[in-house]
Amino acid sequence: MPKNNYLKLARLAFMMNSQSSSSLPVTFTLLKVFNSVLSPYEVDFLLSMGSEPLTKDVIFKKVKVPNDKAQEIFSSLIAKGMLWSQITNGKEIFTVAPIMLGWFEVYLCNGSTTPEKRQFAQWLTRLFDSWKKYNVTPIRQFRNWINKHNIPHNVIKPASSGKKIVINEAIAPEISHVLPSTSIEELIDRYSDEGLIAVVHCFCRQWKSLEGIECRLKMPLEACIVLGKFSQHAVKYGFGRFISRDEATRIIDETKKKGGVHIVWHDKDQIDKDEIAICNCCWDCCGVLGSYNRGINSLHFKTYYCAYIVHQEKCTGCGLCVTYCPVRAIKLEDNKPVIDKNMCIGCLQCFHKCKKDVITIQHEERKVFLPLLNPSNARLR
Repeated sequence: MPKNNYLKLARLAFMMNSQSSSSLPVTFTLLKVFNSVLSPYEVDFLLSMGSEPLTKDVIFKKVKVPNDKAQEIFSSLIAKGMLWSQITNGKEIFTVAPIMLGWFEVYLCNGSTTPEKRQFAQWLTRLFDSWKKYNVTPIRQFRNWINKHNIPHNVIKPASSGKKIVINEAIAPEISHVLPSTSIEELIDRYSDEGLIAVVHCFCRQWKSLEGIECRLKMPLEACIVLGKFSQHAVKYGFGRFISRDEATRIIDETKKKGGVHIVWHDKDQIDKDEIAICNCCWDCCGVLGSYNRGINSLHFKTYYCAYIVHQEKCTGCGLCVTYCPVRAIKLEDNKPVIDKNMCIGCLQCFHKCKKDVITIQHEERKVFLPLLNPSNARLR
């Protein structure tokens, strides 16, 4: 492949960052990730296209490339996850993807294992590892201060368990009072009714699999659910397949049993916009939770629940709650569980796993920030 101009790659990275409310630092290692996937012709095509949503015809006029060549590059960029589409007013509109959540995830989500994708996975690992060098004093404290004062980009929405959940608030009867959708089942019902729900391979576990690393929690690869207009794009261009309400529920149940945390992603990483995906994440592989546990990033979630110990005397000290808590918000002291409410992200894993009804869950809408861990305190290396 011809060599890329790294100034152009940097321009492209900044342009893709502008497509989301969250962005990645544009470092030389990030540009190496771009370089492992894109040709100079593809980079020029994207820069000429720009960041605005456009029809295919308008894009081809802007890029000033012969039509047959433009079609070849265009198809390649869709296959690489760099271009996303949606139907607006009967027309298919294309935009350049964000970097993450965006291009990274889509490039790997069809489950294929080509040499190019293995190389991409290797560069991704180098990129995430490179961020560890910024986890030092005083940079760590500065990053935590900045991230704490940003708005959360993700929502934790647990699946139901059949157990009783306490609502720890008065609910006003006025018709203007709108309660939040706090369960994954409600999302699945809504998008299934519209026929806009599909499944793709988990980017994070596919990335680890390409590196020859097995998930510690034995989570399935085909496990991330895409919603709404993005499900149409995923199916049309071969990244995933449409699924029924029953199959979506089965995926949620299977991942929940294995320790999955259901993180809802929104368009442009803005939680007031439409949902685009339910990632069934684990504390090992996940680029969000796993990276937190490796001392790579902090966490900032909007959540609707908090766990409480109500019958400590029933606890047998089995430790399942500790094993499955994705952020180590629960620990055993004198063989009895103790929960740090400020760390609990409301995923309900401790609640699901406890066989003795030691733990209960209360409905508490809140924002949870977990600072970047000191490397010496990281759960994983």
